[in-house]
Amino acid sequence: MKRNHKITEISTRKALFFSFLVILGLGLPSALAAEATAATPATVSIGNITSAPGETVTASILISNVQNYGTGTISVTYDPSVVHVTSVSSGPDSTVAAWNTDNTTGIVTISAWNTEAGGVSGDIVFANVTFYAVRSAGCTPLNISVTTLKDISYNNIPVMTKNGSFSILCPSTLFMVCGYVFYENGSECNSPEVKITNLNTSKEWQAETHINENFYQITLNSGADVDATEVLQFEVTSLAHSQLNITFHTVTLEEINQGGLYNFNFTLKTASFDTGPSTYPYPSISGVHHGNFTPKRNIIVHQIFTYPCAGTGGHSEYVVFCDYETGERKIEVRWNGYQGDYHNITVSPPVELLKNRVYNYTIITGSYPQIIHRPSYENDYGIITCTKFTDVNGREYNDWIPAIRLSP
Repeated sequence: MKRNHKITEISTRKALFFSFLVILGLGLPSALAAEATAATPATVSIGNITSAPGETVTASILISNVQNYGTGTISVTYDPSVVHVTSVSSGPDSTVAAWNTDNTTGIVTISAWNTEAGGVSGDIVFANVTFYAVRSAGCTPLNISVTTLKDISYNNIPVMTKNGSFSILCPSTLFMVCGYVFYENGSECNSPEVKITNLNTSKEWQAETHINENFYQITLNSGADVDATEVLQFEVTSLAHSQLNITFHTVTLEEINQGGLYNFNFTLKTASFDTGPSTYPYPSISGVHHGNFTPKRNIIVHQIFTYPCAGTGGHSEYVVFCDYETGERKIEVRWNGYQGDYHNITVSPPVELLKNRVYNYTIITGSYPQIIHRPSYENDYGIITCTKFTDVNGREYNDWIPAIRLSP
């Protein structure tokens, strides 16, 4: 009897042991599988879309391989010169709670959630985005950015993204721009430099020119490079950069249909730097101005004009421009008193200030010259910066620039 009891006890222990192994064996793979599933990221994606010009197309933002989807905020960026977002709608398993689009910078941000108590798993449509093709032709990436993606318990869902694209398909036609460039006196400007910028898309091109010819030309594609209502900026300079013409032209539908701009000619003007009169010339007082000037073109200086405050004798009494690197005094002139055109000081012989070279200046003013009250002033011909102004009473400022013109 004792032996049978022991056998029974041993059998019972063996049964319990094997039962534990069975439970352990069944449970361990399940736990590992659950862990592996939780670690598998969901994929947020948008497809590669094509459309005709002026067409609206709806594309879905998809979430693939998601577990217990609860809520999320996702953005798509795009080139607003190619497409605009016009609307956003919900998917079957994801309700759009809010969306905001900015067709100036090119971004749409969407917040959505799942209304099912148990969540949803697998592949779902997060939201549907409707795009409008605003150009005749072109292409833009559609870049996905995930701000949040959470399950029904508000735990973060690991995620990776797959970007798409939007292409406007239209047979491109040639758009030719050509013409001639002349100096200010009407003579031919050979070997000009002609830079063209589409201000709507920021695309830039350099026109083709030839030595000993004043003709330029470039062939673009309508739709892809330029479209009706877009603005082209022409920046035309002589070979020595001493004369310039900057022109803005709005392209018309008629020009698109004609295939370009023909005999689009330019007459250059001698480069000069002119701050123009100050919008707010006061407060004003005489004193000593120190700063630097960097021309964007080669500028020949024969006259230095100082803008006076209305009803005053504002002028410059002493002007020095020194080369920043070498210290060489390029200009040093003095005022001749209240006689003739005393707002002007003549530089004789004329001096050429070179493009992109920095010159330190000292300008001593008298009476009440017009003042530009800012640390620096910039236009297409150069930038002038105040480093220190000391008025006749000894007070110092770093945002007083004399309103002047440097001209041939």
